[in-house]
Amino acid sequence: YASLASLGSFSCLDGSGAIPAASVNDNFCDCSDGSDEPGTSACAGLPGRYFYCINDLSLPQLIFASRVSDGICDCCDGSDEGNLGQCPNNCASVGPQ
Repeated sequence: YASLASLGSFSCLDGSGAIPAASVNDNFCDCSDGSDEPGTSACAGLPGRYFYCINDLSLPQLIFASRVSDGICDCCDGSDEGNLGQCPNNCASVGPQ
């Protein structure tokens, strides 16, 4: 989503509208389908919502958004628990799976 800033806007994947690119991953669910928040838990209450773990040095993975900020480290990079510091990035030791 880093390249969206140069585009200026993001189109919701369900076609419901467009939002400023700066509103993607801003921890507020702007699109009715939640497609603007793949990296936060803002839209966790919507059916079928997922959180994308980048997992640098390992394989990316999708987890249910309801598992974000729940105190359990589901992503090997700890990104599902935010900046709380409770989940170390252990993707190098996990490696590609």
